[in-house]
Amino acid sequence: MTRNRSSKSQGPTGGQRVTIGTVTGLVVIGIVLIAQYVFNIDLLNLEPEETSPAPIASPAVTVAPTTAPTPFPTIARTPVPTSPGTPVASIPGGEAVPIPGGIDGGWYQLYFTAPINTRDETRFTGSPAEAALVNAIDNATSTIDLAVYQMDSRAVTDALLRAHERGIQIRIVTDDEFGLESPNSTIEELEFEGIPVRSDAPRRAFMHNKFFIIDGLYVWTGSTNITHNGFYNNNNSSILIRSRQLAENFQAEFDEMWAGQFGPTSPNNLPNPVITVNGTRIETFFESEGSPSWSAYPSDPVDRLSELVRSARTVRFMAFVITREDLMNVIIEQSAAGALDVRGIVERSQRRFVAPMFCAGLDIRQDGNPDILHHKVFIFDDTTVAFGSFNFTGSATNSNDENMLILFNRDIAQAFLEEFARRWAEAEPVPSEVFTC
Repeated sequence: MTRNRSSKSQGPTGGQRVTIGTVTGLVVIGIVLIAQYVFNIDLLNLEPEETSPAPIASPAVTVAPTTAPTPFPTIARTPVPTSPGTPVASIPGGEAVPIPGGIDGGWYQLYFTAPINTRDETRFTGSPAEAALVNAIDNATSTIDLAVYQMDSRAVTDALLRAHERGIQIRIVTDDEFGLESPNSTIEELEFEGIPVRSDAPRRAFMHNKFFIIDGLYVWTGSTNITHNGFYNNNNSSILIRSRQLAENFQAEFDEMWAGQFGPTSPNNLPNPVITVNGTRIETFFESEGSPSWSAYPSDPVDRLSELVRSARTVRFMAFVITREDLMNVIIEQSAAGALDVRGIVERSQRRFVAPMFCAGLDIRQDGNPDILHHKVFIFDDTTVAFGSFNFTGSATNSNDENMLILFNRDIAQAFLEEFARRWAEAEPVPSEVFTC
């Protein structure tokens, strides 16, 4: 089978594959991007665009091979190359084992990106997160379902093509604008080779998930778009978890989208809102449908985050964007009462939205990455972490398709605190003249 990207498609898959003319699509996307970045207009209350700014000079990077241990019995151990500067977590006294890019907890692998800020997609390889996802795909035995906002990673695309060739059943759900119409997307290439694809067209909101379900047992999720920018230029986190109950949650969400039920039209049928895996409590949230009516937990993930803020002594957050004033108000109130030590890092291009916290005197910095700080992370004390695709915005809550996990695990929290420390060290104070308080 050819692997060259074709300009022709085999047509709609299952009645859901919808595209618009390439020129028209690019014009529409161009208008949205110009409005967002040149005029600071957030069109239609959608999420801010997540691609990187204009290219900068690329540093010289030498890729050195490293072997990363793999805790899962069905996934073979393979060499994972890494680049200089790749973070390696240290978990003193914990059960997790440091690996290139993150930690190995036996039933999970957690990865953080180490941006090298390059547009050369052929020269630079070896992201531990990208290699781990490729490894998981290469060891799939029966099925792979993936919901991805964007995809242009050559390594992941090739791994999916290899899986397809050996008979693995693969299905893809994606965003129509940024998954199908992006000129660099490899999704159409996969569809051309016979892998079925469905998009969320023609709606305006985003299918913003970035998750894979492998063999009904493994879940890959986090903030990392399956792109060169996601793996090599942006600050992101990803986790691979072995849990059949968690896979059931993500499978239910995938099946809804596969049936054409996106955003608020998706039913609230989360099978396992709260699970325990190897002693770790995991809470699962999908938006914008909220939690099941019978759930004891708030229907809005931000409500749950607000609960955790009220009971925490310390809060650290890394956020591409925060526009939810109710969440910011809770943070401000708890800090003003002397009950909360809070520090936060926001993506420089989205700093205008955190004026309430800045004007309240909270310790907020703008990120130091020349590209994008793409994290969507809250860390409570040294025990609990919330992260996923979910931006802390109204459109994430009310319009998009998103996911967020809350994990109660000291090793995982410590790894995120170390990532926060790395980002804090390179972050900068927000200039006082940015806001009129």
